[in-house]
Amino acid sequence: YWFNYYGSWGGWEATSPPRVREAYILKQLASRWMWVGGIVHEATARALQFARAGEPLAERDVIDWGLQKMRADFRASRAGEYRRRPKKACGLFEHEYRVEVSGEEWGEAAEHMKHCLSEFHKSPYPKRLPTLPRGAWLPIEDLSHFILEGVKIFVKPDFAFRTGERTAEIIDWKTGRRDEEADPIQLACYALYALEQRWAADPGDVVTTEYNLALGKARESRMSNERLREVKSAIRESIATMKALLDDAGTNTATESKFPVTTDARKCRNCNFRKICTDAPT
Repeated sequence: YWFNYYGSWGGWEATSPPRVREAYILKQLASRWMWVGGIVHEATARALQFARAGEPLAERDVIDWGLQKMRADFRASRAGEYRRRPKKACGLFEHEYRVEVSGEEWGEAAEHMKHCLSEFHKSPYPKRLPTLPRGAWLPIEDLSHFILEGVKIFVKPDFAFRTGERTAEIIDWKTGRRDEEADPIQLACYALYALEQRWAADPGDVVTTEYNLALGKARESRMSNERLREVKSAIRESIATMKALLDDAGTNTATESKFPVTTDARKCRNCNFRKICTDAPT
């Protein structure tokens, strides 16, 4: 946690201290499945932008864009470009740590990306969204936020649109190959963001839809006032835990020694920072 949010801060600058620079480079790494999920999200966002402009893209065009992106990223990562330009170039965990991955396994990742984008076009949204009035499309920034009791809470919804004068639906794409339960904190944050933006008058007026593109499965939910109170309490506890580890919450400063290392060897083996975390048990 410390490496991710404090120890790597400023590492995008070529003149940063070597350990800070190294932590930032490692922070930017993604496994091949995380990488595929990111490309699927980029491709769907691009498709939605074209649809909003009245120029919907064909399925083949969206998939071809994704494949071109994958090839360019793969070449850059294999060449180690991310060590020269960590903020811009793709860096894959498998390349950094020389993980043995067969050509067939890389091909499986590409097929997964193609399948997810095909399922996106089979979902109701590409056909439904162009029929919405322009005023129904809700603006979503790359990274938005709302304030909860003086603390900035970041959210990154994939897409949102009005379904009525004071009702809205927020879509979150998933690309995991397993059918996992929805994250109540994430869904609650989307509902809180929608309420702050005045997209809806009541938590129950916001429908959050998790659409798993790998499985072609949608899961809809509505947030009740009672559930929202429970989740707000959980968020407050999380904030308190994080602040308790800081040297000074007002200036948001932290010391590495206050953050205990994990005792879970599996997490250490899969951690981006294992090259520089000398206290790790493995």
